[in-house]
Amino acid sequence: MKHLILKFISVSLLIATMGSCVKDTDFDQFDQTLLEPVVDLNLVFWEVEAPLFNNTSGNLPLGTVRDTTEIRFLDDPDTQESVVRADFLFEFENSTDAQYEVAIDFVSLSGNVTYSLQTTISAGTLSAPEQQVVLQEIVAPEVSQVTQAGLVAISATAQGLPPSQGSLKMKSKARFYLEISGQ
Repeated sequence: MKHLILKFISVSLLIATMGSCVKDTDFDQFDQTLLEPVVDLNLVFWEVEAPLFNNTSGNLPLGTVRDTTEIRFLDDPDTQESVVRADFLFEFENSTDAQYEVAIDFVSLSGNVTYSLQTTISAGTLSAPEQQVVLQEIVAPEVSQVTQAGLVAISATAQGLPPSQGSLKMKSKARFYLEISGQ
C-alpha cells in the first residue's frame, strides 16, 4: 500500500512539474534567439627539409613548396552567411639560411582565389631558428570572401638561392565565429 501511495505522489508531482514548464513557454520567443558558436579547425601542418626546395620535379618553381587543405564545413550557404569573423593563426619556424615569401590563398572549388594573405619569413640558423607568428583577424565584409573558399593553399618560396640545410616548419589554425538567429 505504501508503495502505491509513493507511486501516486511521484506521478502527480511529475505531471504538475511538466504542466508548469509547458504552460509558461512562449515558442514565439525562438525568433529572438541568437546562437553564437565558435568553430576551431586545424588547417595545414608541415615540415619541409631544405633539400626539398631544390627538387625540380612537379610543376612548382625551384625553391617553392605548396600544400593545400579543404575547409569543407563552409560549403553550406547558411553556414557561409552565419560567419561574422574568422581568425587565422600561422606559426613558422625557419632553421634555414633563406628568407621565404609565403602566400596563403583561399581558393573556391572552381579555382578562383577569393582572399589572399602574404608574409615574409626571415632567415634563421640551425642553432637559432627564426620564430614567426602571423595572426590575421578577418571581419565583415571581407570574411565573406573567405567563406566562399573551399580550399586553403599555402606556398613558401625561398628568396635567393634555395637553402641547403635546415627546415621550414609551419602549423596553422582557424577559428570561425558564427551568429545563427532563430528567424
